[in-house]
Amino acid sequence: MSLESLPLPAIVAQLRKLCQEKHTGNFYLLVNNHLHGRIGIQNGEIVILASAGKHGLDALPSILSIQSGSVVFNESPVSGASPVPLPSTQELLARLDGNNPATTTATAESSAASPNRALSATAKTVLEQTLKEFIGPIASVLCTHHFRTATTLAAAIDALADEIPDPKAAARFHELARKRLD
Repeated sequence: MSLESLPLPAIVAQLRKLCQEKHTGNFYLLVNNHLHGRIGIQNGEIVILASAGKHGLDALPSILSIQSGSVVFNESPVSGASPVPLPSTQELLARLDGNNPATTTATAESSAASPNRALSATAKTVLEQTLKEFIGPIASVLCTHHFRTATTLAAAIDALADEIPDPKAAARFHELARKRLD
């Protein structure tokens, strides 16, 4: 059985429609008729992202790498909750559309010091400068990489801290980044 091949924007449009209509089920992504990923939807909310053996935001780059593929939606209870917390469905859909929710959400700057706040341009600059103090100029490359997938301040700080080989220095980076962004 061969399914219609769709470009990624058309796949995301189908996913968005299922979310808007408050469906529950598994949205399977197929590339060359092979399973590439799964997106679990519970009452219109994305609760699972999985692709290439990764879950949550770690699966996003693999999903975004799809040039074209097929989809199968199985309306059924979603099993296997995400092992990692996910951003809101709207943020995930914006990411899948290729938009950075930090730059499209006007309330990102005003959401106080919540670790779940969106990653603003100012926060990115502060994080990059802080990371440079610990690992030097390579920080720019690492930040560019991690800012593609990290949608919250907490996720970005955690991902960047993991790049610092010394655990004590990583903990200090964590502390310093939070202090500078409060």
